[in-house]
Order: sequence, then structure tokens, then C-alpha cells
Amino acid sequence: MKVFIVSDMEGVAGIVKWQQTTGGDETAYQEGRKLYTEEINAAVRGAKTGGADEIAVMDCHGAGKECTFNSLMPELLDPRCEFVV
Repeated sequence: MKVFIVSDMEGVAGIVKWQQTTGGDETAYQEGRKLYTEEINAAVRGAKTGGADEIAVMDCHGAGKECTFNSLMPELLDPRCEFVV
């Protein structure tokens, strides 16, 4: 089974203020990025447990300013998924 995860930061557990989703407040944004990445990792773990043999993840959160669709922290992603841009 193949799974394609298309993600966005709004709605992630622990994201409770706008600054966590935008590039304006660096500390809050970095916290949001980590929460976002870990929630994707939870989805990857669930997909693997459910029998997925291929998992692709696409980050669709545009943070604005100089930050584009690179809000996930690829270095922290579960290695059992493929990060596509």
C-alpha cells in the first residue's frame, strides 16, 4: 500500500498561536516546525503499522516572507518516508 501525506501547520497538536506558523517570530516558528514534523512522524508510524510499504510526505505550508514550503524539518523526519518537494 502506498500513502501520500500532504501536510499543513494549521491544526497540528500544540500549535496554539499564529507566530508558531509564520516566519515572523523565529523562536515560536522553530517550535512550530518541530511540532509539525513530529506530528507527520506520528502519521508515518501509523501508516507503517497499518501496512504501508511506501510513504511520501509533501509539505504544503507556506510560512510567508522568505520562508516558502520548507516548514518541515527534513533531518527529523522518520527515515521510512520520502520527503518530496
